[in-house]
Amino acid sequence: MSLSKLLESKGFQLINSQYTSLLYTDAEQETGIILDTHLYGENKPSYPYHEYTGWQNMLMHKFARLYRFIDDEDPENRRHVALILDEIDDEYDFRQFGTDRQINEIDPTRPEYNFESLFEQVYGSQYLHALEREHQYVDLVGKSRYVDYLLKTTNAKIAIELNGEAFHHPLVISRKKYQSQLLKQNSLMKDGIKVYRWSNAGMSDEKKFADQMRLYFGQKGTLCEKPSANQFRDISFSLFKHQQAALEDIQNGRAKGKSTFLLVLPTGTGKTEVFIADYSEQRRLGNAKRALVIVPFKDLREQTKERFLERDHSLITSSDISDLKADVIVQTTQAIQRHFSSLSSDHFDYIVVDEAHHAPAQGLKRVLEHFNPKTLLGCTATDKRLDQKDLAEIFGRYQLNMTLEEAIKQKLLPPIRAFRLESNIDFSQVRFNGKEFVKSDLNRSVILPSRDQLIVDVISKYFDQVDSDTGQSLSALQGVIFCVDVKHAKRLAVLLNEHMISAEAVSATSREGLKKYKEGKLRFLCACDLLNEGWDAPNTSIVVMARPTMSKVLYMQQLGRGTRNHPGKEALYAIDVVDSYGSAALQPWSLHSIFNLSDYRPFADVFNPNEAPVGEEIILDHLYEHERNLRPIKLFNFEEEFGDFINDEQLARELFVSTGTVKNWVKNQSVLPDKQLPFGNKTLNYYKQDRVDEIRNEKNLKLRSETTRRDDFFEFLEQRDYTFSFKIIFLLLMLKHADKTGEVSLPMLRDDYQAFYKSLLAKYGKAEKSNSPLNNPEFLNDKKLLTKSILQNPFEKFERKSFMYHAKDLDKLAFDAFLWEKLEIGDVELIREQMIEDGRSYFDKHIEAGAFRTEVFESV
Repeated sequence: MSLSKLLESKGFQLINSQYTSLLYTDAEQETGIILDTHLYGENKPSYPYHEYTGWQNMLMHKFARLYRFIDDEDPENRRHVALILDEIDDEYDFRQFGTDRQINEIDPTRPEYNFESLFEQVYGSQYLHALEREHQYVDLVGKSRYVDYLLKTTNAKIAIELNGEAFHHPLVISRKKYQSQLLKQNSLMKDGIKVYRWSNAGMSDEKKFADQMRLYFGQKGTLCEKPSANQFRDISFSLFKHQQAALEDIQNGRAKGKSTFLLVLPTGTGKTEVFIADYSEQRRLGNAKRALVIVPFKDLREQTKERFLERDHSLITSSDISDLKADVIVQTTQAIQRHFSSLSSDHFDYIVVDEAHHAPAQGLKRVLEHFNPKTLLGCTATDKRLDQKDLAEIFGRYQLNMTLEEAIKQKLLPPIRAFRLESNIDFSQVRFNGKEFVKSDLNRSVILPSRDQLIVDVISKYFDQVDSDTGQSLSALQGVIFCVDVKHAKRLAVLLNEHMISAEAVSATSREGLKKYKEGKLRFLCACDLLNEGWDAPNTSIVVMARPTMSKVLYMQQLGRGTRNHPGKEALYAIDVVDSYGSAALQPWSLHSIFNLSDYRPFADVFNPNEAPVGEEIILDHLYEHERNLRPIKLFNFEEEFGDFINDEQLARELFVSTGTVKNWVKNQSVLPDKQLPFGNKTLNYYKQDRVDEIRNEKNLKLRSETTRRDDFFEFLEQRDYTFSFKIIFLLLMLKHADKTGEVSLPMLRDDYQAFYKSLLAKYGKAEKSNSPLNNPEFLNDKKLLTKSILQNPFEKFERKSFMYHAKDLDKLAFDAFLWEKLEIGDVELIREQMIEDGRSYFDKHIEAGAFRTEVFESV
């Protein structure tokens, strides 16, 4: 039976199509199924990947459940469909593929960085903690997979995939890879986790992407903002002891306050008997009501349940981890990883991981970090001593709600010692575009030989000299300097080498220095952007912030290059290059503003500045020319000052007016900002959140929101306010050319707009009212002028009401994401009919009475 017939037999109906796909839905329209019909045959169509993801994201939001399948008879594909549609219920043993991306993918890729930056703009930096990077997940066939981000909300979990076209577009990748991609996506959806995908092209229109995030993820109040960090349990090892001796070791360790144990016994010497006996004793003492035993294979699961019952017939055993009546739950690694997060951290009093050497560290870390039992016991038969380190890494971790500052104070991460390198570079004229400094201004103001020399001098003086008193130096420490661009990175690298400090510039196209740096053959890397794509070097002891940034995300990610522990590493030295900001109150992030620290002592631990110097700090104390007094510094913490305020653009969005309208109100003083922030030759305006309703009432504006967008749009059209015909023809062309995501190529629309009015001019001797520039052939033939006219007149009317927006970088116009989401096929036809009716009436009145038939509008 074909998949389409199978879906129809299950009550699904075909309701739509897109490119190579058909869309089915059930009678309740709760479940949607996309069927890809002809991706891999001859005459493949061509379409951009962001349109593929855009359509799917809209459907993902619309349906409670959305699945996607390839429509062919491949056995693996049919098994995949059967698993999703509950026709079969196969169990698979856990399979680990690849390496631990939590370790090997430390830094974000470029799409991930863009996503995090835009996410922060929409929700604020405190909600970045709701995003879990490189979330591990086990799919329906037991394969360990990774999701770029898991977003935790109060209502649900959302998977976010940030894709490159070359690696994810179904028309580009192989069928096998695409099938794997769908298995991953459908497995997540099967467990109630919706999956949203974006590419760089899909995120390039920031306004649209911000609206999509609010639409798909919800408002701030639904996100979880509490950060988490790892802590380590104190572990007791019991190696090659037989049963009674092993039990005594565990009991002795428990008496010393330990709760985590690693038991290594040769095969056949009764590991199972040991943990059953220990559990039984803890149960008798009232310390272990419910136990979980994790095994790698299904066969071992059944054997273990039988062994428990042989020892104690009164026990209730189960394989359902949510079974509240069971005393002992025995389940496979694969099953546990798919369902553990639904349970509380104290759900089990006693947890055993049997055959621990078969269980990959990556597969169990999240499970064991999640639970906090009274006893955690790992059992293995391996005699490979190297395995002890890996097992300690698995069993030793558990999850804490903890900030970076708290983790450092508890000595889980190295301390941070700060140095503020003050330059006299005038920063007051560097422009700020609302979220970052304008790079061309940074190039002009920051990439200066004198500033670079200051940086090299500090490194040379403090990290490349011998302390005359002790004979010690810090010349073995390695570091990263974050620069403005490639040119800046290369200049700094050359300058460091001239001072006999080995350095290389690295970028996306020049990565030769990374390997040498990790091998200790290179002291400094000069990076023009984030070191990403899996680069990890815990040996980094120095980070120099030579690129001023207003992005807290960027600053924290750069700082994070050095916050990992490493043998012999005493501290991370963060050097902030502090420029002159004149009268501007807005300043780039620094270590002190990030952590809101108002006192500074050069090279001191930022969280413990009064502690007596130790180790490396003593060397720096001797090298520093002045008294290292603790002194106050003037800080501007943007979040603290303006975190609860909204700016002009945000106020405009709340009120559904244009940003220009808000700025005009401020200019004519009909609206006064609550705070103003001078920055260069500009003034940034900010308003208290509770002013929104007040200003709306003062301006007699109707309460509008995303939920009213469709009704607002039809209300706007019903006004039939036509000074000229521009709005009519423009809207018809928007509907004609809009893709499934509501986007339209501006050049394509302009060319049709031009052709329509040129045809009127040729036929009737005029294209519009007598005072319209469209009656001028030179104007009509000038595409640049015509584009400007379209944007200034018909488009601006829709943009002001938040019905449309201009994606300048993509040269596209687009319907608002919330509006496009609400418009049904019938709505589009109603709008077309109204525009054609209004157009006929308009042109009959102003050009030639009775001449305008419906056929005139066929081109639009």
